[in-house]
Amino acid sequence: MREKDHMPIRLEPSDDLINRLEEILTPQFVSNSLFEKIKNTLDCMPYDLQKEQLAFAVAMPGSAKEISEILRLANEKKVSVFVRGSGTQLAGSSRPHAPGIIINTHRLNQVEFFEEDGFFECGPGCTCADIQAELEKRNYFLPMAPGSRIIASIGGLVSNNTSGHLIDTCLGKPGDYILGLEAVLPNGDIIETGTKGLRRPAGTDLTKFFVGGDGLLGVISRIRMRLVPNFRKSFGFAVFERLSSLAKGVQRMYHEKRPMPLFTEFMDKNTSKIAFDIKGMAPPDGSLIFFVSIGKSQRDASESLLEVLKSYKAENPMVAEVIEDHETWEKLWSARELIGSYIQQQMKSYSISAEVVSTLSRLPECMEDAMTFNAGLPVLSELPLFLLGHIGALTMHPAIPLPK
Repeated sequence: MREKDHMPIRLEPSDDLINRLEEILTPQFVSNSLFEKIKNTLDCMPYDLQKEQLAFAVAMPGSAKEISEILRLANEKKVSVFVRGSGTQLAGSSRPHAPGIIINTHRLNQVEFFEEDGFFECGPGCTCADIQAELEKRNYFLPMAPGSRIIASIGGLVSNNTSGHLIDTCLGKPGDYILGLEAVLPNGDIIETGTKGLRRPAGTDLTKFFVGGDGLLGVISRIRMRLVPNFRKSFGFAVFERLSSLAKGVQRMYHEKRPMPLFTEFMDKNTSKIAFDIKGMAPPDGSLIFFVSIGKSQRDASESLLEVLKSYKAENPMVAEVIEDHETWEKLWSARELIGSYIQQQMKSYSISAEVVSTLSRLPECMEDAMTFNAGLPVLSELPLFLLGHIGALTMHPAIPLPK
């Protein structure tokens, strides 16, 4: 091996690197404290932090120009750069794998509306919940709904192109609504992509390289997104004795060409019991599926919901009803939205979860497989399994609580 292959990884930053970052941002927005470096390196998964992953510094820019200068400095010093939103991503992308500079985007949190042109612009550090609240004041809808919406940053959501709980076949992905971006390339160049018109460019559009690019090709510094008018909603649920029947009900919904719900979630019987107990509600006697139908009017939304219920009723559920009381719906939805935390609280454990995505034609078989996801696996087969997920999008999450 070459001599340089034996060189130890440098774990401490040079004084010059910190000084130069402070010149760019002022000392107030550069941190070399152990606390900040740990906080900006951890994600929500229960894995220990390795010293070799710790950043040299956390930089908190407030503009694309400052990001540009940080990247030019990193190139000069040959230091890695990692972009950080809220760190809620579940696939490990929020964790640096080597020492370097972490660009924390929380200061890039401005929102500006251009209703006359049909779009809004925001910084990547805005939380999903804050943008959603601003949109709802103006009777618009944000086409993304992650379970972590209260703290998840929109820059991370766009970089991951995740729609969260929303069903792709109803509204598509966030990228379908993004008209353009301001982004900083790895060499420090600042570019603008896309359009201010409501028709996105055909052919090669640089926006597509950043939406879903997980931050690999540059740093998003501003997002331009089409305004989506809000709609009326109607809520429903069904309880099934067998998960395979629940899966067949979803399959029917597609095959019978029902109006696609905004989202459709499910929890098996054990998962539902934990969620309902915490919310002070009587748990269902089987596995639960619940969904939201939408329409331009309340009548349209209600009629769409009744159409979906027809598909579920054909599979002989124990219960299949409209939820009339909005407070009951909110309890139910918040129980599902935070179920990962609730399982950990109830089981006094860490929770690991897989993602299983099925084809439509084999959804019942896939559900059967997901029910025995941990069977035959060392250690995991001895632990309980909880099954939940975005079943309307044919996605299941087998979750296994690990004793601390």
